[in-house]
Amino acid sequence: MIVEGVVIRRRINVGSKSEHDAALLVSEEGTFKLRRSGGHPFSDPDVQALVGLRIRAEGFVTAGQFIMTHYAVVDDETG
Repeated sequence: MIVEGVVIRRRINVGSKSEHDAALLVSEEGTFKLRRSGGHPFSDPDVQALVGLRIRAEGFVTAGQFIMTHYAVVDDETG
């Protein structure tokens, strides 16, 4: 599936042992924890570098996470 949205950083799973800051993809389809296929599930510098950007990502959703296989930064001026 292809999803377009803005990547934000937010603390998730507050109060649990898995509480941490995560990159989230906020899109029309929903808000998903963003992961890169093959990337570290908690700390992936490539994903963290996308925070604040609008991206178009290809991948799949599993357990509330969007696992992206490919992505492109979307220029807000041209869409």
